[in-house]
Amino acid sequence: MTNPLGAADFFALEAGECLDRLEHLVTGEAPPAGEEFLRLARVLRGAALMASQTQIARAAAGLEGLARAQRDHRRAWDAATREQVAQSVEEFRLLVRRAREWTEADTARAVRLGRALETLTGVAPNEASPLIPAAGPARQELQTGVRAFVAREGALIASALDRAARALRTSPGDREPLYNVIRRMQSLRGLAELGELAPLPEILDGIELAVGDLTRLFAPPPGVDEVMDAAARALTRISRDVAEHGRPDPTAEEAARFTELLLRAFAVERDVVPIESLYFEGDAEPLGRPGSQPQFAPAEPLGPLELVSHGEHLCQSADLIAQARSPTERDLRLYHLLGALRSAAAPSTDPVAGALRIFARSAQEALAAGVASRSVDGLVSRMREAGELLRGIVEADDRMLISRRLLDVAHRLDRLREETKTEESPAALDEPPGEPVPIESLGFDSEIGIVPVESLAPDRPAPEEPGGLELSFKTFGRLVRERGSATPSLEVLLGRTPEEPAVAIDTLCYRGHAALERALAVRHQIAAELTRDASLESLHPLLHELLDLVPLALADT
Repeated sequence: MTNPLGAADFFALEAGECLDRLEHLVTGEAPPAGEEFLRLARVLRGAALMASQTQIARAAAGLEGLARAQRDHRRAWDAATREQVAQSVEEFRLLVRRAREWTEADTARAVRLGRALETLTGVAPNEASPLIPAAGPARQELQTGVRAFVAREGALIASALDRAARALRTSPGDREPLYNVIRRMQSLRGLAELGELAPLPEILDGIELAVGDLTRLFAPPPGVDEVMDAAARALTRISRDVAEHGRPDPTAEEAARFTELLLRAFAVERDVVPIESLYFEGDAEPLGRPGSQPQFAPAEPLGPLELVSHGEHLCQSADLIAQARSPTERDLRLYHLLGALRSAAAPSTDPVAGALRIFARSAQEALAAGVASRSVDGLVSRMREAGELLRGIVEADDRMLISRRLLDVAHRLDRLREETKTEESPAALDEPPGEPVPIESLGFDSEIGIVPVESLAPDRPAPEEPGGLELSFKTFGRLVRERGSATPSLEVLLGRTPEEPAVAIDTLCYRGHAALERALAVRHQIAAELTRDASLESLHPLLHELLDLVPLALADT
């Protein structure tokens, strides 16, 4: 009987298979598919986390960041990048083989591999990475030449952003102004002192990420021109502060306004409607099968390794957001989180993956509603709870229980969003009312003739002649309106004049032969009721009528 696989053996199999797919993906002539590259990097990181290989997981986080940058077109895929990534895959193979006999030398090797991948992404380690806190104390003063260069280049980037905003306002599909912004930003990217000018590097990262999202979207989100205009104002303020004071203000209102609009515009696609709403009602076949193969294959469902990786990413993001030193830094770290939330929205039959999809949607709605600016502690707490649930999926026996708990976190996140909306409403009520308008200004001009309201009433119809019982209701209503305090009159009700003789009531009763015929009909009704075993209460009116007909029948005899 064979022994079951241990945790290290299972990790070696999972990681080895993932590395084989990565090698096949990155060694081809064509650039790797962005989503597949990111998915495999996330699987590698999740497998390392499940096997408690934290050093390999940290190195895999660098590979995941590179895959995300390549998918977002923030990192060009050339021959040098392909060769370095292929060498990194081989380094991961060596680390996986050393998982059972791990030493300090292997730890140092994994750290070097992670730093190399972070550098390859285009972000210096421990400097401006969205997942790594900023390092060391800043210098006290910048050189005059550096200040002048940053101020000049920042003003030029702001000018390019202003032109891009005006171009997007007139022609939203034009992308060339956005590419001009990226080209203009390259002058500041290699500056060594850039990390000491917070929030300038964070603002540049946010602009670059927003441009990358716009190049992938078929249509820009509503209000994207306002986002670019706010970015131009933020860079203008930073350039002025650097030129005058040597450093930008990290709590500037312009920078906070830019990041707030950035989250609101890209968190949720508000202008997307279901395709079924574009067809006529009652159409028998509104949708048809496409004649060719779809351009994009559907996303693969999330597996356990990817779920663990998502949980780890949520926990790390929650810690970094809680440690943010300014609202600008916090919002930009939340913007980095949007990419992970979008990738978590893949459809799946797994209950935990389905619950994660609902949580991701709730988190996007919360970010779009501005929850982070009003209740960041509640948002961080719920993100950390969701991350802990996903990280514990390996040791859980009941996946439905994790799914229900994750749905509860999503529900509490929705309630937090509703509470922030409720807090905003009293403030709106406290706003001073506008100036009162004189009531005389609401009247008509004196030149216009005023028509008496009585002339608008219709002519009174002529009195109707009595024509049956159905007219008695209208006649009675007219009597009530016209009689005033007078005593009701039967003649007025019937529409007759007082001179006309009234009809005696006894002329309306049965008499003689007619009374006998009516009595015979009542007799048949009583017989029919008796055959149905009717009660005495139902026979009571018929018997009374039969007794009343007897004297009427004898009246003419």
